[in-house]
Amino acid sequence: MARSLLAAVGVVALYVAVLWTFRATLRNQSLRAASVRAVDRARRVQLPWSVPQPPGRPLELIAHDARRLGNRYRHPPRGTSFAKLEASRRAYDHVLGEACRAMGVEHLLMVLPPGDELDVERARVEGLLWLAGMRIDEAA
Repeated sequence: MARSLLAAVGVVALYVAVLWTFRATLRNQSLRAASVRAVDRARRVQLPWSVPQPPGRPLELIAHDARRLGNRYRHPPRGTSFAKLEASRRAYDHVLGEACRAMGVEHLLMVLPPGDELDVERARVEGLLWLAGMRIDEAA
């Protein structure tokens, strides 16, 4: 009973906040800017029964992107330009860095310049992620 009353009060408060934002901003700003701010404000409201969302993307999506980009980086199609190879390397390093942040693994992927040291760091990070339980190799 108390939970449903609290939910109703929360919904009404959210509705009033949205209406107040629209009324105040329609005078001098576009409807799009007002709606974006209202949605942002509504997302910041933490209702007592809502489950907090973890920061970043889910690990399943990160692992899927790491497998996809790793395959593209390791086995490029014949005739791929250097620019595309470099872009796939950077994208793969970026998603590995994202995986490291999600799993709590230290890395130097965004610090080292391209070369042998970066290749060794990439292999080290792939091994640590594998040990942490994230399977990003081709057989996964």
